[in-house]
Amino acid sequence: MLVSFNVKNFKSFKNRVDFSMEVTGLANLVEENTFKINNVSLLKSAVVYGANASGKSSLLDAMDEMKSIVLLSANLDTLYTHRPFLLNTQSKNEPTSFEIELIIEGILYYYGFEIDKNGTILKEYLEQKKLQSGARRVLLFERNKKEFKIGTPFKEGKLLASKTRDEALFLSVVAQFNGKISLNIRNWFKNFNILSNLKSEEFEHLSFKKLKDEHFKEKIINLIKSADVGIYDIVNKKISFDELRIKEEELKILPKIILEDLQKNGMNTIKTEHIIYDEQSAFYGYETFELNFESDGTQKLLALSAPIIDTLEKGSVLVVDELDNSLHTELVEAMVKLFNSKDANPNNAQLIFTTHDTNLLNQEFFRRDQIWFTQKDIFGSSELYSLVEYKSGSRNDANLEKNYLEGKFGAKPNISSLGLEVR
Repeated sequence: MLVSFNVKNFKSFKNRVDFSMEVTGLANLVEENTFKINNVSLLKSAVVYGANASGKSSLLDAMDEMKSIVLLSANLDTLYTHRPFLLNTQSKNEPTSFEIELIIEGILYYYGFEIDKNGTILKEYLEQKKLQSGARRVLLFERNKKEFKIGTPFKEGKLLASKTRDEALFLSVVAQFNGKISLNIRNWFKNFNILSNLKSEEFEHLSFKKLKDEHFKEKIINLIKSADVGIYDIVNKKISFDELRIKEEELKILPKIILEDLQKNGMNTIKTEHIIYDEQSAFYGYETFELNFESDGTQKLLALSAPIIDTLEKGSVLVVDELDNSLHTELVEAMVKLFNSKDANPNNAQLIFTTHDTNLLNQEFFRRDQIWFTQKDIFGSSELYSLVEYKSGSRNDANLEKNYLEGKFGAKPNISSLGLEVR
């Protein structure tokens, strides 16, 4: 479970910003939208609003960047691309820092690191706190450039400090040597699913293996059918090499091993199946279509279906940029309700997403601590803040959508008129 995340000097964020999934003292939607692990109360979902280019996507990119560094930094062939805040002469040369709090098997972990423009790890730390009464925060390890301090509970890292390159995270190195704590944290990041700009090809990539599991496929079909997009079934269809109709110039650039496999086995592809009717509107049979036959919204729904179900089953975290893109507002609301439902979400999975859909700004649907905003200051740096920080315009009976559109919470474009003159 994700408790909090913060980042400093990354893309549009010059200063440190803090994002939290911890529950505040609000009294509404406690049973529906929150859950408790020992003495820690967390939110099942959170939404981020803001104008275009205000920093919404940068926040999700920061989460994805931290994930990538954790999973890949121990690889010798991995190259780091520094992406600091560029609108300041000082920050463009300064390091970027990431910190996260997460819960795994009843233990709260605090993990963070600082990385410079050359990919060198300047600082790194890991602490833990058992979620029981009276438990204290305990140091597992602390790193300051080449100097390491290893805590007593972190025996798995005792002999590995000297094996850690300047460009590799100590946590990732210890995980490669099968350290239990480090592996648990790395596996948490592997299941930290961050999605953006999903199209039908991503659905094929994410769902192909899942569709071979009849139990999982049934769940995908039920989710698609409930969305009323006209799809009756999703089928794996094998296409022979001759049916692929690959152009001669394309054959020349294909690697030999791939070409031989295609010639021998063909290719599996995913198609949608629809019911067709005769001229008397009676059932006639079924017709299959390529995924690109479907609308953008249906392709987006298909691409999201497997990650949503997988996240709900694993009790992990799903992050989606522009969830509402090409989707009807009621469908977006239904997706969020899946995560806020005790029945559909018994494992306390979490959903974090960005959107422009103001219909969701409703206190019968979201608590105020679930609603976040991004906006840029006069220096071009993004700020991140929660609606719970606002006293006026956000009381329990307030019309949040109306107040947001009136600019009472900021985080919206200041547009007088579009500067276009046609002659």
